[in-house]
Amino acid sequence: MQAARSYPDNAIHPARSGPETQAVVLGWHDSHCASAVLLAPSGRILYGAAEERFLRKKLYKGFPAQTIADIRARLGDHTVAVAYQDLPADTKILRNLGLAWHSWRQELNSVKSIAALAGTTVGRIVRGRPSHDPLPKADTLCEHHTAHAMSAYYCSGFDRAYVVTVDGVGDCLSGSISLASGGVLSRRKSFYYNELPVGADYETLTAMLGFNPDRHCGKITGLAAFGTHNETCIEALRRFFEETWRAGQRNYFDRMHGPHSATTLSELRAVRDTRFGHFSREDLAYAIQYLAEQRVLNVIRENIPDIERSDVALAGGVFANVRINQRVKELGFRNIFIQPAMDDGGLALGVALYHLSRQGPLKPYRLPNVFCGPSYTEDEIVEALERAGMVYERTDNPGYAVARLVAAGQVVARFDGAMEFGPRALGNRSILYDTRDPKVNDWLNRRLRRTEFMPFAPATLADRADECYLNLDGCRHAAEFMTITFDCTEYMKQTSPAVVHVDGTARTQLVTPEANPGFYEVLEEYRKLTGIPSLVNTSFNMHEAPIVMTPSDAIESFQEGKLDTLAIGPYLVHRGPNA
Repeated sequence: MQAARSYPDNAIHPARSGPETQAVVLGWHDSHCASAVLLAPSGRILYGAAEERFLRKKLYKGFPAQTIADIRARLGDHTVAVAYQDLPADTKILRNLGLAWHSWRQELNSVKSIAALAGTTVGRIVRGRPSHDPLPKADTLCEHHTAHAMSAYYCSGFDRAYVVTVDGVGDCLSGSISLASGGVLSRRKSFYYNELPVGADYETLTAMLGFNPDRHCGKITGLAAFGTHNETCIEALRRFFEETWRAGQRNYFDRMHGPHSATTLSELRAVRDTRFGHFSREDLAYAIQYLAEQRVLNVIRENIPDIERSDVALAGGVFANVRINQRVKELGFRNIFIQPAMDDGGLALGVALYHLSRQGPLKPYRLPNVFCGPSYTEDEIVEALERAGMVYERTDNPGYAVARLVAAGQVVARFDGAMEFGPRALGNRSILYDTRDPKVNDWLNRRLRRTEFMPFAPATLADRADECYLNLDGCRHAAEFMTITFDCTEYMKQTSPAVVHVDGTARTQLVTPEANPGFYEVLEEYRKLTGIPSLVNTSFNMHEAPIVMTPSDAIESFQEGKLDTLAIGPYLVHRGPNA
């Protein structure tokens, strides 16, 4: 069977033309979470995906060749402007020298020492890009935290807002605060990474506890809820990190990401035993979460004077921490928006928006959804099923079929429509289960070979959200993308214990019929069957693997995870009794 090429509903199609698709912007970056995005002149996302999904290499770092090739295949003959995340050479030199000068004045350490800079050749380096690749030279270069800020502001729908970015490090900085108004974003404050090491310290503590610092900070966030507010532990950890950033001391964060990474990880685990051995890992996780929250909140309080009359938009890897996001909203902001691709995967979006903002006025818009990755036709799905030798059946009502199976206690993997852009699975590449089983976090994680401390997240009907969560006002849009936690109502705690954390919160996704009608139908049919408006929603992938992208990825992960049913497009595949 010949498979027809498929296109997301909101993506560009070579056969379609019009004002939105005559001149487009390609944004890309090649660092951590390499990705590429295609934008219409209005700023609307036509396509967005991370290279890791194509290569099946988690957090891939390098030229996003396959993502860009996929964009080209869909693009046809359109005018393309190219934007890339990097600093111009002269600006890069000044930024590095500024960090070195700041570090010397404040008696802090950094890999960007004056001596190191003297022997550094500063230039634009594109990691892993094949020399024969015909991609045009970038029309626009964009600084790291500017890209983060652009991605947050222009997708927020806010005309006037403060924009806050915080991460580990990008172009020598770890954070920024900007004021945006009328489509124009102005930087108010920048922070060198050794000045505001929130993300750096969180990664270091993650490594100290024996986890992968690049991948597992979210596990520490979940583990923190099991700890206690131990002032002695908090103060000991605060002193430790303050010491490590002083000039002449051992800078574990830089060493973790340098040529001595393996040795540094061993050193950190030894420090865990010698210096912090009398504290539990739960209390240490609580301590770093508490310190991170306080640092972010203090920076915002000190630099934003009119919080209660303001909206705020957030981006950067630190704002993958959903508990921090809840604390930011509790400062009193009217509305909060967190870029769904808040990690470095969102840089490609930010640089493309930056290019558009330089061409003329660009109006912020309310991001409708992030279903802008590859999708697949029925022909392609059937071809993959037959190639894998799967027995399948077609259903005319997949929403009801999935809801019925989940209500009966089955674990159902759902693969449908366009892939989500960003690190969260939002229904189209998700594993679904009943929220009434409080032990599901243990047994399903074992089946998926995951080590998790945070419970599975719930997907909840948006029109039933007030029954389940507190203090939703000003957060409902953000909650559509699973980027913030909420305190749960007693009703939620009683009816959906599988998705309520030990601290009484949940990291929900509010599902609307406008954003995802197919997934909304699943939830609504499940509510009709059970009376409960929520489902367990965890990403469709095995441990340490990227979320599935293709039908073949879905079939392989379904078999490896020994899940009960695969709902792939309009087809159902059931696991055999001996599988």
